[in-house]
Amino acid sequence: MRSRASVKPSDYSALPFHGIRFVTFLSSIVVAIILAVFIYHLHADGYKLPFAFLVLLITSLLSLLSLLLTTLFNCACGLSTKLSLLLNTLHLITWLLSLALLSYSMSGTILTKCTTEYWATSTALTVCRTYKALFAFTILGVVSYIAAIWLDVVVRRRQTRLGAYNAMGSSAAVGEDPWDVKLVERRDSTTEGRYDGGGVLQGEGRRNGNRVRFGQGQGQGYQHPAEQTGYDPAAYR
Repeated sequence: MRSRASVKPSDYSALPFHGIRFVTFLSSIVVAIILAVFIYHLHADGYKLPFAFLVLLITSLLSLLSLLLTTLFNCACGLSTKLSLLLNTLHLITWLLSLALLSYSMSGTILTKCTTEYWATSTALTVCRTYKALFAFTILGVVSYIAAIWLDVVVRRRQTRLGAYNAMGSSAAVGEDPWDVKLVERRDSTTEGRYDGGGVLQGEGRRNGNRVRFGQGQGQGYQHPAEQTGYDPAAYR
C-alpha cells in the first residue's frame, strides 16, 4: 500500500479549500434532489421536463462527479492548480448558463411572494417555496465556483512567486549539484592548495594574516634555515 508520506502535500490551505468545496457540494446536492422531485411529479402528471430544468440537472450532476473525482485525485497525488482552475471555470460557465435559463423561465414565480394571496392552496405554496429554494441554491452554486476560481488564482500566483528565482553564480564543476555551491566555496576557502602523490601540500595558504606558499615537490615541505635544523654529531661527544 502506498504510504501517506509519498503523497505530494496539497498547495491549498485546508479551511478555505474544503469550505468552498462543501458549499459547492451542498448547492449541487440540493439542486439535484429538488429537480429529481420535480421530474418525478412531472412524469407522473404526464408533463415534459422543461429545458431549463434539464440543463440545471446535468450541471449539478457534473459538479457532484467532479467533486468526487478531484477529491480522490487530491488524496492520491495532490490536486494541480491548473486542473482545478480549468474544471472550476468550465463548471462556472455551466452554472451561469443554468441560472440564466432558470431566471428566464421562472421569472414570474421567483418575483411573486409565496402567500395565499397569490397561491390558493397549500400545495401551490409548497411549489412556490421549492422554486425559490431551487433558485437560491443555484445562485449559491455560482457563488461557490466564483470563490473556487478566486482560490485557484491566489494559490497559483503564490506558486509562481515562490518558484521564481535568479540564476546564482557557481564555482562548482560541471556535473556537481548546484545546491552544493556553498560546500564547494567553503572547501576552496579553507585551503587553496592540493596534495601531490607524495603527500606534500602544494599551492598557497595563510598564516598570521600573510600568504604563505607551500612546497612544490616531495621533500620540500620544511623550508627553515640549515642552522636551525642541522645535526652536529660533535655536540654530543
